[in-house]
Amino acid sequence: MLYIGICDDDRHFLDYIENKIEEILKIENASSKIYKFINGMDLLKAYDKEDKPFDIIFLDIDMPKIDGLEVAEVIRRKDEETILIFLTSVEDKVYKTFKYNTFRFIRKSHIDTELQEALNSSLEKLIDEKHIFKTIDGDLALYISEILYFEFIDRTVYIKTFDKTYKTTIRRFKDIEDTFKTKGFVLIHRSCMVNENYIKSAGNLQITLDNGERLPVSRYKIEEIKKSLIKVARRG
Repeated sequence: MLYIGICDDDRHFLDYIENKIEEILKIENASSKIYKFINGMDLLKAYDKEDKPFDIIFLDIDMPKIDGLEVAEVIRRKDEETILIFLTSVEDKVYKTFKYNTFRFIRKSHIDTELQEALNSSLEKLIDEKHIFKTIDGDLALYISEILYFEFIDRTVYIKTFDKTYKTTIRRFKDIEDTFKTKGFVLIHRSCMVNENYIKSAGNLQITLDNGERLPVSRYKIEEIKKSLIKVARRG
């Protein structure tokens, strides 16, 4: 599930871009929840409830009271990871957005062509972003594509890659679930979460991974896993 925020003081444009995003994500077979904000203050209130409420934010530069640049300044102090895409009608302000680690900017006059590229590129980034994990041997940086699965054993999270198993210092499996449930991982039982791209087949209460390893599956999760297999196959 993707969590997307859109902030623009033009209600008609808010509805328009929401519909366009939904159309694109439907083609990509990606599920989402979209939250619309008519001003920057309402967007920032979402950060009072969660540290990282959105995977992607579309943010208008020109808004009254507090503009998009001021909103981005506050967001980046709280959240360095969210993909930030600026919307603008004034192209000469674009250079001012670069300091906020801007992923893309979209000209409103070119929304129909530039939105799809920006959104597809965002999905690619989310699929294979790099994460830093605390392990017993120090910090470990891994791309999502390097991780086969996470497993929770004796109140400790282990990370399995194609080459090695790493013992982390993470003591709550829910921390892994919350972070990776929107990043192409599926829970096969309450203490194991697998990268859906590496599930080769799903049988009777077990799956086989691309490396030949077999893992048990909860009977409550088998249908969800089969749906993941179909989704990955459609993606090609």
